[in-house]
Amino acid sequence: KGTADVIVNDMPPDIVHQMEKTGDFSIVRAPGLDFSYLGFNMRDPAVSDRRVRQAIGYATNREAIVKYLRRDLALLATGLVHPQAWAYEPGIFTFSYDPEKAKQLLDAAGYRDPDGDGPLPRLRLSLKISTNEEVRLQSTVIQQDLRRVGIDLDVRSYEFATVFADILKGNFQIMSLQWVGGAVIDPDILRRVFHSTQVPPVGFNRGYYMNPQVDRLIDLATAAVEEEERKMYYGAVQRIIAEDAVYIPIWNRVNVAVARKGISGLQLLPAIDFSMLRNVRR
Repeated sequence: KGTADVIVNDMPPDIVHQMEKTGDFSIVRAPGLDFSYLGFNMRDPAVSDRRVRQAIGYATNREAIVKYLRRDLALLATGLVHPQAWAYEPGIFTFSYDPEKAKQLLDAAGYRDPDGDGPLPRLRLSLKISTNEEVRLQSTVIQQDLRRVGIDLDVRSYEFATVFADILKGNFQIMSLQWVGGAVIDPDILRRVFHSTQVPPVGFNRGYYMNPQVDRLIDLATAAVEEEERKMYYGAVQRIIAEDAVYIPIWNRVNVAVARKGISGLQLLPAIDFSMLRNVRR
């Protein structure tokens, strides 16, 4: 209708795609910080097995989610620390899409296919999500991916306040959330999320991940003064967390602004705030 000049990160990717095809709007993109992932409850007998978590990582077609569901308004994520952060570790393990590898890991974990190509699953798991439409659609895609390797995933959606309260209480097997902003300025978020002393209500270790080696490295990084030394320890932490599949990284958001024709000077930065309007002209 022309009653709004600019909308930022508040349209589903399909709508952005349709508006771009018309040629009637200006579309501005820039890499963002928001991080979408799957998290696990390490106190659960099934997903506490690293082989099961890794199988889920290999079974999830993250590339298809980014290309078709997100319409390329995302980049494949590698972990909680954003690639633009000074402490980012570029050499960490990342999942490729490999359903056969997923099946092999499930076999090794004792979850063998009970009926070959038949309908019976290897195991059943549950995923808790909010009622957000984009999260629901993404979870449906993951559900289909896991079904192909023999995992029956029960997707349960609740109002955000309900699902978040359950996550804080450890009342979940698998959950899907987003970290907003990303660990760019300081990687101390790794301590808050993965150190064994940081389980709720103290910190953000909502999956009750316990790894003495990770604790030791985080403690060393916290005590270190020199940036290079901190980076070395935090890099080691990122490598271990990735191999342990504590999170299954899905994507980092690509920020997108849709503007009316005639609006110029929009400059999107990784962290979205009103500074993007500093040089706007109409």
